[in-house]
Amino acid sequence: MSGKIFPIIDDIGSFPLPSYIYKKRFDNFYWDAFQGLINGYDIFANDGIKTNIINPINTIFEMKCNSGIEIANYPQLMDMYTQFIKPIQDYEIKSEPNKIDPDKAKILEVEILKNWAKLRYEDTGEQYNLKICVTGPLDLYFKKIGFSVYPDMALNFSKSVNSFIKNSIVNTEYLKTKLVSIDEPSLGYVSISGAEKEDLIKIYDKSAENINCDVQIHLHSLNSFRIPLETKNINVLTCEFASNQKNVIDKSFLDEFDKQMRVGICQTSFNAIMAQKMEEGINYSQFDSIEGLRLLIDSPQKIKHNLKLAIKQYGDRLKYVGPDCGLNAWAPPELATELLSRTADVVKKFRNQKQ
Repeated sequence: MSGKIFPIIDDIGSFPLPSYIYKKRFDNFYWDAFQGLINGYDIFANDGIKTNIINPINTIFEMKCNSGIEIANYPQLMDMYTQFIKPIQDYEIKSEPNKIDPDKAKILEVEILKNWAKLRYEDTGEQYNLKICVTGPLDLYFKKIGFSVYPDMALNFSKSVNSFIKNSIVNTEYLKTKLVSIDEPSLGYVSISGAEKEDLIKIYDKSAENINCDVQIHLHSLNSFRIPLETKNINVLTCEFASNQKNVIDKSFLDEFDKQMRVGICQTSFNAIMAQKMEEGINYSQFDSIEGLRLLIDSPQKIKHNLKLAIKQYGDRLKYVGPDCGLNAWAPPELATELLSRTADVVKKFRNQKQ
């Protein structure tokens, strides 16, 4: 590992809202802001949008960047399905169901962060690294239509996903999209009918077509790993590892198809962790404060252990590490940020010891 940054620290998008923001108000203003953006209005001049949408997104992104992770996903504060299904429905090309007008395929959070990063760059000269996540074509299809997959219909979702991604690739002196994640948590858990493996590979490749940066497929299970493994345009597989060290594939598959891995090394399944702590005899009242809630975060020793296991499993095919799936349940945001900071600190200390 000498002489190289190995592995890179990223995160998964979802995050808790600040306590001063009501979820219902956030959801309402989110779509006001989205429509304003699409229609060319100055959303940054609207006080309601600024208070309920722009400020929390900017604040949380800054917290993520300051936590020590190296590529921060935009704060995904909206439901991962509604965030993409609603614009696809609202701006669908009528002759092609589930295919969004490419000009309307915007990720609101990215547009907000471009403005924030530009202003910060003018003060500090610092460039920020951005990760974007887009709910994958099959998960969108499952949510809207069901588990009987008609390949042509699914390909329209793929084209929509590809448009969202392409419109979110930023390459400026103040903000740069370094990493894309296609989020498919259902793959490997659900039974799919109507489509062959080759159809599913084509669906994923269309989603990631002509993207000039690393493309992850965010999986919870590796049960169906052969599908993304055989794609041309996805080069990083991911998995929930901290919560299940048996959720692995043999490194030889990655070598054969020239793929890399992103592995979760800190648990994020909030309710399961709390239940386990209570089984161990910790009284529920201890979690009434943020100090008590910090007890739920994996210890540095446990995170380091998971990191070493992942490196042993994947070696130089391990390119990215970070927490398991998103942090929406880890409220307030300061608690979620502590989890990010602890994970990043462990990786950096381990990296320095090996160089």
